[in-house]
Amino acid sequence: MSSAGDADGFPCSRWHLGLDAVNAPVKVRPLVDDDVPAAQEVAHSALREAGKRYGWTMPELDEVTRARGEQRIRHCLAHDPDGAFVADVAGEVVGVGLATVRTNQWFLSLLTISTALQGQGAGRQLLEATMGTLRGPGAICASDDPKALRRYRSAGFALQPTYEAKGALDRSRLPRVTGVREGSYDGDRDLVEEVGTALRKAPHGPDMDFYAEGGLPLYVTDTPAGRGYVLCRDAGPSLLGATTEEAASRLLWTALAETTEDEVTVAWLTSNQQWALDVVLDAHLALRPRGSRCLRGDLGPMAPYIPNGALG
Repeated sequence: MSSAGDADGFPCSRWHLGLDAVNAPVKVRPLVDDDVPAAQEVAHSALREAGKRYGWTMPELDEVTRARGEQRIRHCLAHDPDGAFVADVAGEVVGVGLATVRTNQWFLSLLTISTALQGQGAGRQLLEATMGTLRGPGAICASDDPKALRRYRSAGFALQPTYEAKGALDRSRLPRVTGVREGSYDGDRDLVEEVGTALRKAPHGPDMDFYAEGGLPLYVTDTPAGRGYVLCRDAGPSLLGATTEEAASRLLWTALAETTEDEVTVAWLTSNQQWALDVVLDAHLALRPRGSRCLRGDLGPMAPYIPNGALG
C-alpha cells in the first residue's frame, strides 16, 4: 500500500522479516528523529516494489536519493510532528505515515508499509493515525495501488483520476515564452503565497523553505495576462499555480524548457486542467491515466494548479 508522492522523495530489499516478526503485533507510534533512516529505507523499498506492480520507476537508493528522502521526512517531522508515525514490529520500523497541515488543509505526504506486512491492517492503522490531524479539507496524491484507493475512499475521500505525461522532449516544439522570469524565494514569496492561497485556500508556508533548500529553481510571471509560479525539477515541473490558464501555460512551457533529463514527466493532471493537457500534447509527450487525486472537503478551485506529489 502506498501513496506515491513525488519521485523527489522516496519504495523492502533489506527488510526480509522473519516469520516471528511477521506474526508479531504491529505497533503504530510517533516517529522520532532516530527512526528517519529506517523509515526512509523501508518507504523507498516498499514503493519500489509497488512500482514494479503498477508501472512506475523509483530511482536507485544512492546517497543523493537517500539524503533527499531523509530531508523530506525530517521536514514533515519538524513542522508536523503530530502527523508523523511509524509502524513498528518487534522494534523494527516496517512502515511510515506522514501528514502535513497548512492553515487547516491536511495533506497525506507519505503512507507506505513493508511488502511483507501489506494486507494485514498495518496500513489502515497508519492512515488512521495520520488522520488524527485532519480537521478540515484534505487531499492525497495517490498511486494506482487498488488497496490504497479503496482505503482512501472508505475514509471519505472523493477519487479524481489523473493523467501523467511522459517521454523524450522534442525541443523543436518549445515556443518562445514571454512574461516569465527567474524568481527569488525571498523576493517573490508574497506573490507565490498570494496565488497559492487563492488556489488552495492555504499557503505553502514552510514547504517553500524545503523547496528552496532542495535547490528547485523558481520561475514567476506577474503580467496583465496573469500571475503565477512554477518550481522546476530536472525532469519537469514540481509545483505550479497561476491565476489564469494563459499564465499557467507559459509557466509549464518554461518548466519543460528547463528540463535536463532525457525523459520528462508531468504528473497529477486532472480533467479540469485542459490547459496543461494541451501543453503536454503539443510537446508530443505520451499521455496516459496514472494515479488519483483524493479530495475531501472544500480545498478551493485548485486550478490552474499542478500539485507537488509530496507536499500538496
